Amino acid sequence: MRLLFRIILIIFISYNNLFSQERFSPVEIPILLSGTFGEFRKTHFHTGIDIKTQGKEGFRVRAIDDGDLIRVKVSTSGYGKAVYIRHYDGTTSVYAHLKKFSPKIQQIIKKLQYDKKRFEIEKFFKQGEIKLKKTEIIGFSGNTGGSSGPHLHFELRDTEKEKPLNPLKYGYFVIDTIPPNIQNIFIYKFLTKHISKKIKIELRKNKNFYSTNDTLIINGMIGVGYKGYDKQNSSYNRNGIYKRELFVNGKSVFSYKFDDLIFPDGKKIDLLIDYEAYNIDKVRIKKLYQTINSKFSFLEKSDNYGLFKVMKDSLYNIKIVYEDINKNKSILRMVIKGGENENEFNFSENNIEDKLYHPDTEYDKNFKKLNLNIPKNAFYESTNLNFEYKLDTLIIEKFTKAPKKGLNLEFLLPKNLDSLNLRQTCIGRLNTNQRGVKNKVKYVFGIKKDSLIYAKSISGGKYFLTKDSISPSIKPINFRNEKWVSNLSTLKIRIDDDFSGIKKYSGSINGKWILMEHEPKRKLLFFEFDDVKFSKTELKLNLHVEDMVGNVNEFEATIYRKKN
Repeated sequence: MRLLFRIILIIFISYNNLFSQERFSPVEIPILLSGTFGEFRKTHFHTGIDIKTQGKEGFRVRAIDDGDLIRVKVSTSGYGKAVYIRHYDGTTSVYAHLKKFSPKIQQIIKKLQYDKKRFEIEKFFKQGEIKLKKTEIIGFSGNTGGSSGPHLHFELRDTEKEKPLNPLKYGYFVIDTIPPNIQNIFIYKFLTKHISKKIKIELRKNKNFYSTNDTLIINGMIGVGYKGYDKQNSSYNRNGIYKRELFVNGKSVFSYKFDDLIFPDGKKIDLLIDYEAYNIDKVRIKKLYQTINSKFSFLEKSDNYGLFKVMKDSLYNIKIVYEDINKNKSILRMVIKGGENENEFNFSENNIEDKLYHPDTEYDKNFKKLNLNIPKNAFYESTNLNFEYKLDTLIIEKFTKAPKKGLNLEFLLPKNLDSLNLRQTCIGRLNTNQRGVKNKVKYVFGIKKDSLIYAKSISGGKYFLTKDSISPSIKPINFRNEKWVSNLSTLKIRIDDDFSGIKKYSGSINGKWILMEHEPKRKLLFFEFDDVKFSKTELKLNLHVEDMVGNVNEFEATIYRKKN
């Protein structure tokens, strides 16, 4: 095994050396992954690879090849600080969650931020306007935006088609001799097209081969799901699996792999999981079948979308092959026999289909103080939906089918509210089905018009009218009023809002607007003194912070600093 590992290591190093003559690694440290291309995220498929940065920020990030800077974006969510480079071979590279840009780029973006007087900014550049050389530093790794820890999100895209490509197919190899790990298999029996029950099948493992303990006796229309993950050498992260393929009696009936994606695929990600298990039990079971034609770009064409019918007294040999991008495979085999013994599946309800809400129909439910609208295409497929209204609260059970648009809610605002109470009145939400979990009321964004407040695309929970009357909090972190700050390069201020959240903020010194970077995860604002030259030693700092319903807090402080 040691000899095999050394041979593989030499092959990978040699291949990377050959590849690096054309492209360059975006980081100067070994590429270890915390996220793989195509893996399942909460609202999308991962469109790049996440490169680990040893739990730290500040590693130099370099352009992988010659190209033109085409886009720079600064956001408090999503990719955070991101750089986009168009290369001359028809690809575009993306570098996200950066701590800061290179001086060359930083100067342009900061000028734009001061011109527009806002932190979040996006700038598109003309082709050839700013050229970048291979290995040129374009920024420093960080943890900005929607990142949950320091790393570099790196993407390759087909420039013309705007299609994300798997970087590990284009030379960025990671040492990996570990086959995917399969935890459980689930069998789904369909009573109707939209109603199914599942059972969990325990597995036996022998190296990279898996099998079931017994032959499963069942009949009818069947689908298969699984729980599993992939790992690479020298990394403990559980990542997504590159390829999976389901065979029934030697015929491939469902298969996909992640060589490339299109962005619309991500909007339908819930169709490839058991949404009920994920939404209610927080267990992500990936389906090896589809009940509707979801038209994912990466799915191989197959009959019946992976569903197959088991007939009485017939045998069905099931094989599932799981493969990572380095061709390490895990193989699962089981046998299903058609029969009448189906004690594992208990369908107790009759006429279930009659109780479903269908996506081709719009429904309106009117209650005393609110209206619930279920628009057409609220869900991808027909679904069971349970809700009730009591004590001025609408209780919606968690969805068991994937929502496409969600539900619309209209609350009747109380009459004779003064302007302050009207502004502070909003919609609150409590989660349902959370046993033993401390529940906290969450703010729901709504639009007020006439005597109503509207909320769109709502999901399961308890909805009611409430108030937000508390202004955001402001607290200086590394300075105090009437003190010198000559030894500081950055001012840090913590801002927080207990309910509706921060909507906007603005800061100034001696009446001049200053750029304050916002890091919502840490609830911090930053100002860098190098941004502005002040002619006075006495600096009067003013900060205005407003929450989503218009509650405002003002902060003032006088600090002293030696002149630039």
